[in-house]
Amino acid sequence: MKIAILEDDPDEAALVHHILQGAGHGCALYGTGSALLAALRQQHFDLLVLDWTLPDMTGYEVINWVRANLSEQVLVLFLSNRALEENIVLGLMAGGDDYMVKPPRRAELLARVHALSRRLPPEPRTEAGKAQSAAKDILEVGAYRFNKILRQVQLRGQVVELKPKEFDIAFILFREIGGIVARDKLSEEVWGRDLVMTSRTLDIHMSNVRSKLALRPENQVKLTTIYTLGYRLDYLDTDDMPS
Repeated sequence: MKIAILEDDPDEAALVHHILQGAGHGCALYGTGSALLAALRQQHFDLLVLDWTLPDMTGYEVINWVRANLSEQVLVLFLSNRALEENIVLGLMAGGDDYMVKPPRRAELLARVHALSRRLPPEPRTEAGKAQSAAKDILEVGAYRFNKILRQVQLRGQVVELKPKEFDIAFILFREIGGIVARDKLSEEVWGRDLVMTSRTLDIHMSNVRSKLALRPENQVKLTTIYTLGYRLDYLDTDDMPS
């Protein structure tokens, strides 16, 4: 997701930025409400992480402006040291989608951001190399082509032999390319149930998929493990390719 962080404390801002950017999100930092509002007039963000107390205005004033002036859906997560129930209620009633108390714990922050991301509409895959066929059972990403009916995947025209569950995992990763796919989502879709968290079943299958499909930058894809959450498969443009 593209995230704007509004925080006037440099240490707090750096911490939140480090956590979210480390999970693969694009982040921009703003130290004042006016700076953020100026940016929002020029560009779109999927999520705003707002402090409540700012040097030039309150988080309440910021969200009032956002809800009154932005027609597109923008998610808002309040991150504040105001921990009283009345503060949390005020933030949510003002239009916040979620509320966290400082200091943010890494796993909780990532889990809350991931949960909020589910509310966003799916992004169209229209870029070169990311286009999906209009037929829902055909999926094409760069040099990869999936046929869900035949349960077949090709890399540069050559069929790659995958076991049934390996195919299901790969199809989900390519279907959700650019987004984080949670471990529990993979477990439910592929096995029809939650796997025991200590089980290495998913890890073994994921390792096989990575190896068999050569999910490496030279094939314009990169598979990243997102600690405690799941996996993200990214498509690499030509400019991102290693020289």
